[in-house]
Amino acid sequence: MSYYIDKKFINLASGSLQQFKWKKEDLANCRCPICGDSTKNKTKARGYFYKKGNDFFYKCHNCGVGHSLYRFLETVSPLLKKDYALERWKAGENGNSNYKKPKGEDMFAGLSFKPKFKPNSVLLDDLTRIKDLEPSHKAYEFCKMRRIPEKFYNILYYTNDFGSWMRKLDPECLAVGAEERLVIPFFNKSGDVVGAQGRLLSFKGEETARFSARYITVKADKSIDRLWYGLWRVDPKKKVYVVEGPLDSLFIPNTIAMVGAGAIENLHDRLIGTEVVYVLDNEPRNKQIVNYMDRLINKDCKVCIWPSKIQEKDINDMIYTRSAKEIQKIIDKNTYSGLEARLHFRNWRKV
Repeated sequence: MSYYIDKKFINLASGSLQQFKWKKEDLANCRCPICGDSTKNKTKARGYFYKKGNDFFYKCHNCGVGHSLYRFLETVSPLLKKDYALERWKAGENGNSNYKKPKGEDMFAGLSFKPKFKPNSVLLDDLTRIKDLEPSHKAYEFCKMRRIPEKFYNILYYTNDFGSWMRKLDPECLAVGAEERLVIPFFNKSGDVVGAQGRLLSFKGEETARFSARYITVKADKSIDRLWYGLWRVDPKKKVYVVEGPLDSLFIPNTIAMVGAGAIENLHDRLIGTEVVYVLDNEPRNKQIVNYMDRLINKDCKVCIWPSKIQEKDINDMIYTRSAKEIQKIIDKNTYSGLEARLHFRNWRKV
């Protein structure tokens, strides 16, 4: 019953929501009425109503706000909120009934999609784990060349036709040819795959391979702006490092990678209250990374600002000349926040 009540009141509120539309049966989209979305681009709509369990929740991928439908209506339409609460109460859905409220508002595990497959499903069976390949195989050699720890070979995959495989996860994705790729699946805490990244394999020498390789990311639900790689294997009670690339996250203990758009400082719910250090790529001439760093410092986040002696772009480049422990020590020694971060940032940036 709550599903139909929620949908009814979303439709009632939709008249005051700019660019509102149902993208599918249990996913609606609109311009965020809380932050106003974009002042420059009036066509941007980054607010989403999504179904989790029997209920709908609201999430904005611009300001990061996440609400139950009750809290959303309380913010944008107090009169509708009263009617909504009364109708839910009449349906017997209150704290004293047998109605079970969903646990938390977990964007990563709870958006409207149902994951298309699990680790042992037919779709993953179309791929081959790196650990199951012959050591002479191109993909296996590529992982060895990149110094990826062998303990992760059981969660990295190979396909000789990434284009066909990715369309099984997202039939509406852009057409990609029959390319050999390293496949990096993104799992949620239940072991469901919610997205994947494919990396083109190349052996024109290490330097050429590093720069000619291209990534393609595919998601089971396009409403998710950001995917978190490794979220299911980090301990939030310890310091967590946040890097940009999934492969970079495999070298330093308790590290995750963020992939996709969205406000960079907005963390997943699982990391709320955790000591987090952002370790962005060492690209002081990259305007986007410089802007990200600037924004993180303004939000008083802890950031690693690479010292001038480090010439490599990222951790996977550094691993050729340094051990993982050495790199972690460099990160810890060069982690700053507040005014100290601002001073080091001015010396680091080149744009």
